[in-house]
Amino acid sequence: MTSPARDDFFLCYFETTRDCNLHCRYCMARLPGPSTGKELTTDEARALVLDEIAQVSSNAAVAFSGGEHLLRPDAFDLLEYAAGKGLSSFVNTNGKLLLADGTVKKALKATKGKLVFVLPLNSTDPALNRSTRDDDPSTVMQAAERCRVEGAEYFFILTISRENLPTLEKTMTFLKMNRVAVLRSPFVPRGAGSGFPDYFCGPEEMRNTVHPALTNNPLAYISFTPFFAAPEAMAAAWKKYGVKIGGLGCQAGRAFAAVGAEGGVVPCVQLLDSACTRGNVREKRLSEIVREDAVFKALRARKDLGGKCGRCRYRGTCGGCRALAFYRNGDVMAEDPSCFFEPVNAETRSDLEAVQTAKLGEFLEYLKFNKPWNSLF
Repeated sequence: MTSPARDDFFLCYFETTRDCNLHCRYCMARLPGPSTGKELTTDEARALVLDEIAQVSSNAAVAFSGGEHLLRPDAFDLLEYAAGKGLSSFVNTNGKLLLADGTVKKALKATKGKLVFVLPLNSTDPALNRSTRDDDPSTVMQAAERCRVEGAEYFFILTISRENLPTLEKTMTFLKMNRVAVLRSPFVPRGAGSGFPDYFCGPEEMRNTVHPALTNNPLAYISFTPFFAAPEAMAAAWKKYGVKIGGLGCQAGRAFAAVGAEGGVVPCVQLLDSACTRGNVREKRLSEIVREDAVFKALRARKDLGGKCGRCRYRGTCGGCRALAFYRNGDVMAEDPSCFFEPVNAETRSDLEAVQTAKLGEFLEYLKFNKPWNSLF
């Protein structure tokens, strides 16, 4: 695979601003020093990002994030423009602004309903959530209820670090019981997070805590690594359910790309502001970077993954977390330092293959029969 298929799902994270109304201790979007450049203007955002996303795939979406995207004066204008280009929109928000009357309705109107809110929940425990998110979990719970009442789709994003491991199982159980999709985001030492290198979860934490909690909730299977569903079963499942996505596991460079507030382009939002930046939309077309850049091509092909990731049976369906590989090894193609699986060769099977293969079907059924996923995938 050297270029993304025109009808496969493609998501571009667009970190439109660094401004926020919270002060999370290890916010991965907040630079530890002064900003390195001027944020993209409205016209630049339209021409250099939104127009270009539509050129990558006919089944594309944009995730507006920050900072807090809704603090931009042109936030709703950009949502409306994205909808006009045929793009579905995700809005990553801490939820505080959604509690204001009219905000959710205004966003739905701007996007013609093609909208999903992404709400952060690191723990159902108030003290731990305040420690990691600078806010009580009640804020996003109220925001989720406002979305439900107003008819807006939403899901949660959960950043996992050593700090919130003690409540991870309880938090994931809560989300599973409420049938809410969740995206696991690994903690990486990006931005203000660079001051907390010890919060990284290694193989032991992955094996004993993180992996069991995620495996037990099939609605957490997007971008889940390490992921051990049988590759042949996964290929058959794509055909059975008619799912148009390049795979599960790490999506960096495959179904995902990211553009920073100042225009830098990377294969994964976790790599923004890093030495893995592959160009800037002010200097080179986003669609060209995604299709032609050597690193993007290598990530799609996965032929040159290093260490155990390179010899793994699940190389094509998991691929290991490329962001963690980069921050631990300085090489985006290195092995995933959080993985506990030790394959001898490409024939070695994980003990978890059977259970994850079975639960994969539950996840794909959810995508096929629930909005908005059935229209996206």
